[in-house]
Amino acid sequence: MKFKQLKGFVVGFTCCALFTTGVAYAAGGTQIEVFYKNLKYMIDGTEKRPSEGQGFIYDGTTYVPLRFIGEALGKEVSWDASTETIWVGKKEGAFKNLTEIDYARMDGVAKTKLSFNEWKYPAGLKFKIAGHEFYNGLGIVLDEYYFYEDSVGSIDYNLNGEYVKLSGKIGVDDNTKSSDNTGTVVIIGDGKELYRKSNLRGGDNPAPVEVDLKGVLKLQIKFEAQDNKSRDEGKINIGFVDVKLY
Repeated sequence: MKFKQLKGFVVGFTCCALFTTGVAYAAGGTQIEVFYKNLKYMIDGTEKRPSEGQGFIYDGTTYVPLRFIGEALGKEVSWDASTETIWVGKKEGAFKNLTEIDYARMDGVAKTKLSFNEWKYPAGLKFKIAGHEFYNGLGIVLDEYYFYEDSVGSIDYNLNGEYVKLSGKIGVDDNTKSSDNTGTVVIIGDGKELYRKSNLRGGDNPAPVEVDLKGVLKLQIKFEAQDNKSRDEGKINIGFVDVKLY
């Protein structure tokens, strides 16, 4: 089997290089040595071949042209240079991750037990629901049982009517997937309930959320544990992940 040796490929721009089926260089990047291979691609049992570019193997990982894989799966692939984002499939409108904007206030257990983008304790642990990891959003620990207020927490945002829609996913984090407790998430806009998801239970797939925010000035997200059980039985961690404001 013959290999073509390619020197000077830059790690930091691997995705861009594969996307454009060319070679990219970046100041301050790390140069590596990779080997192109004539790989065979089977998509749902049918062989597909890229029109240009080939995959390669580096450090035990196989890299393939992203555009080819996307289109072979029937997904449109595009590159947004302004945000340095690769889109595969449906391209959504302009948005911000909820955690990119400042919150107005927190109440209840959220003051000490709310985490942003990853769990505070242990530090660096990603949000994970039904085996799927998420890299942005909110996570709250509801594990106290002495008083009702210890099982409720909320966070407020001043949106000032600047957004038209909120989307995301809600579920019980895998670190409490066997909890006997269940949870509820309520989304409130200007004092009016816009969305409620109850009976959140560990092990269930995350529930999709989409809420109309047209004209909403103040947004509140409220988390509740359903029952004040014993500490071991009642601990439940709820994640509201991939939360976007459009």
